[in-house]
Amino acid sequence: MRTTFSLVGIIVFIFILAAIPMSLTITNGDLSIHFQAILDLIKNYVAGVFNGDSFLYIEGKNRTYNLAQDLPAYFGTSFLYLLLAGFLTVCIGMAISAWHSKSKKEWAKDIIGFLGTIPDFILVLFLQISVVFIYQTTGFKLARIASRSTDDNAFLLPLITLIIVPTIYLIRTLSERTYDVLAEDYILTAKAKGLKKRYIFIHHVVRNVIPYLKADLHKVIAIMMSNLFIVEYLFNLRGITSILFSGMYQYNLVVNTLFSLVILYLLIYWCIRILIILMERVFAHD
Repeated sequence: MRTTFSLVGIIVFIFILAAIPMSLTITNGDLSIHFQAILDLIKNYVAGVFNGDSFLYIEGKNRTYNLAQDLPAYFGTSFLYLLLAGFLTVCIGMAISAWHSKSKKEWAKDIIGFLGTIPDFILVLFLQISVVFIYQTTGFKLARIASRSTDDNAFLLPLITLIIVPTIYLIRTLSERTYDVLAEDYILTAKAKGLKKRYIFIHHVVRNVIPYLKADLHKVIAIMMSNLFIVEYLFNLRGITSILFSGMYQYNLVVNTLFSLVILYLLIYWCIRILIILMERVFAHD
C-alpha cells in the first residue's frame, strides 16, 4: 500500500511540476498561476497516450519525431554511463575508504577534501583543457573531449566526472564507519587471537560497513543523477537528459523525460543493490 501511494505521488508530482512553467503568467509585474491550465495539460497528455500524440515532440526546424522510437537509444546511453559509474563508485569507494580510515597521510586527505569542493562544470572544463593541453604538447590523444556523434561518444572523461563526486562522498562516510568498526571489541578480540589483518577486514569489517553503504545508496545515485545533466550537456552525449535541451519547452516531452529518469533511477538502484548483495556473499562469508 505504501509503495502504491508513493508511486501515485510521484506521477502526480511529475504532471504538476512539468505543467507549472506553462501555467505561470506575469501581468503588470504580478506573478500568477492558472490551475485550470495545469488540469488541461494533464488531461490532454492522458488523452494523447491512447492515440500516440503524447509521444510526439518537435526538434530543429519544426520537425516532428516520435519519442517512443527515439527514447530507447537515449535511455540506453544514460543507463550505460550510470551503471558503470555506479559500479566503479561503490568498488573504489569501499577500497579507498578502508585505506583512508587507517591512513595518517594528511596530504592525501586534503586532496580528497579539495576534490569534493570542485563544482561539476569546473571539473568538466578542467578535464577537457587538460586533455587538449596533453595532446598539443605530446601529440598523444588521451581521450575524447566531447561526442561528435552517437557512434563516437566520449567515454573516459564523462565517467571520471560522474564518479569523482559520489566516490568522495562514499570515502568520507565509509571511512568514518570503518574507523568506528575497527575500534569495536570484536575486532580487538580478533587481533588478539592473531588473525591476519586481511582476514579481519574481509570477514568482519566489510560485513559491518556494507549496511552503511546500503543506507547511503540513494544519496550516491541522486548525486550521479544530478551530475548526469551537466555531463551529457557539456560532453554532448545523446543521453536522456539531452532531450530536454532539444528546443522549445514541450509539456509532453518533459513529462516523458521525467518518467524515464525515475525508471532509470530505479534500474540503477537495483543493479547496484545486486552488486552489494554479491559483495556481501563474497567478502562477508563465514
